[in-house]
Amino acid sequence: MTLLKTKKVILSTFMSFLFLFIIFVITLFILGPEYLKAESSPEKSDAIILLSGGEERLEQAVKLYKDERANKIILTNSTEHWTKVETVSERGIPTQDLLEEPKATSTFENATLSKEIMKEHNFKSAIVVTSDYHARRTKMTFDRVYESDIQLSYSFADSFFNPNDGLTERETKTVFTEYVKMIAYWPRLLFV
Repeated sequence: MTLLKTKKVILSTFMSFLFLFIIFVITLFILGPEYLKAESSPEKSDAIILLSGGEERLEQAVKLYKDERANKIILTNSTEHWTKVETVSERGIPTQDLLEEPKATSTFENATLSKEIMKEHNFKSAIVVTSDYHARRTKMTFDRVYESDIQLSYSFADSFFNPNDGLTERETKTVFTEYVKMIAYWPRLLFV
């Protein structure tokens, strides 16, 4: 390759990344942090799918279980503290009502691996529980992975995230991370 062609390739690659970055910033500015949240709409179901990640998620799942919204809880990434059988059973949930999924390391894997458990137990409906700031990506991922096989509803736990009062440093990082992950998930979900 000649020096001129190499410079053109480098320049076009740089311009492509710059264009994508500008689109990302514009999207972030237009949609804002509020877009990450979604409305909770938990319906009575066969199971609750608890995504790992924090105590607020666990407390939300326990509340739904005790309100008799479902009689089984699928613990995704059950090696993490807030989704361990021991931690959940300490909240008064019988261990026979807890189903473990220990391998998930991402929201995509939460969806694909919990779907296997749902099918294995012949469950037809589930409430997916996660944090409010994680709502949009979770819904996008689970809706695509599950398609119409199983009826899903969602319950989003309140967290530290409150974009209406101005963003803290932690919230700013969360918004940035969630948008980056949502953009990265789109191509992956096209081939599900």
